[in-house]
Amino acid sequence: MASKCNLTVNGRTVRASVGETLVDAAMGGWIAVPHDCCSGQCETCRVRVVSGSVDDQGTGEGDTVLACQATLEGDAVITYDEVPEATKRAGQVAAMRALSRDVVEVIVELRSPLDYLPGQYVSVTFAGFPPRDYSPTLHWDGTRAAHELVFHIRMLPDGIVSSELGRSITPGHRVDVRGPFGHAFFRRGDGLMVLVAGGTGWAPIWAVAHEAVRARPRRDIIVIVGARDHDGLYMRQSLDWLRDHGAREVIATSRQGGGGLVRSGRPTNYLPLLGPSDMVYVAGAPGLVDAVKLKALSAGAFCFADPFLPSQQRMSFMDRMARLLRTPGRTPVPQDAGLFAPQMAGADDAGRVPAARPANRPAARRLLQETLFAARRLMRRE
Repeated sequence: MASKCNLTVNGRTVRASVGETLVDAAMGGWIAVPHDCCSGQCETCRVRVVSGSVDDQGTGEGDTVLACQATLEGDAVITYDEVPEATKRAGQVAAMRALSRDVVEVIVELRSPLDYLPGQYVSVTFAGFPPRDYSPTLHWDGTRAAHELVFHIRMLPDGIVSSELGRSITPGHRVDVRGPFGHAFFRRGDGLMVLVAGGTGWAPIWAVAHEAVRARPRRDIIVIVGARDHDGLYMRQSLDWLRDHGAREVIATSRQGGGGLVRSGRPTNYLPLLGPSDMVYVAGAPGLVDAVKLKALSAGAFCFADPFLPSQQRMSFMDRMARLLRTPGRTPVPQDAGLFAPQMAGADDAGRVPAARPANRPAARRLLQETLFAARRLMRRE
């Protein structure tokens, strides 16, 4: 059996080794197939196998595979959609505001614009914290400034990053952004487009929906969003915008009961009959994404999925120490329009925040500094 083969990527042919992943084989020939996690979760590297011998390693969907997992068995031809090259940008938090009890809109102002496609995501690092993946989106009326990135972030009580929004992460906080990544970006077409979102999965879906309406106003578009309760449907103004601008059907669902324009149940309860010419986008919790993907693929429809997976990356020891030095004590979040309000992590149902702890005493602060300096010396030792 031959150990070498040819891999053709978007018309360019390189020599590769049998058994190599498609990503590694392409990079060996100086072709960068878009990728990010290399663990088969982010879907950034999904490519189409036009012909040849490829072992999909369990990642096959129709004629597509994940290039970071699929391996070569012989000569093969693959293609992928050209996307903006991943790059880095620096900026700062410009503003925050509450969209619901536990969802915050965070606006980052970059020093220079970042090119991305609607539906892609970026890696965001707030200074002093580990990176997190968020999907750039738009304001409720479909606008954003050229230097802006708009994010919808769910605040989790034990979230290393999200629980600090409005506390140690406030307007002016330094931010680094890397990307874009992701395979579930907007594509043009003539068939029915079905857009499904759960919770903050609305961020990429709203970006795709707005671009679809702008690019082809008369295209049939069905939008289905779901949340645990009515408060979780923070995107209602954007849903109204889509109704006013020609979306064929806009459906909002709540698992805790309907009422008015809100239907009871889950988004999957309201999926239309799908066909091979239809295009489905879904973003949100993995359970929702998997259920929608299964229905779409069983009908032969194109499906572009963005599962929101919990981050496993935790704060380093040095980051934790620096954070303690930078934040001597937490203070209640101002209840004004300048930051954001309703309910922070740890607040009760009325939106009250527990009283702040007293600031660290000077002696304790000096001890913490000495510990940090000792840790730094320890880390420099070989």
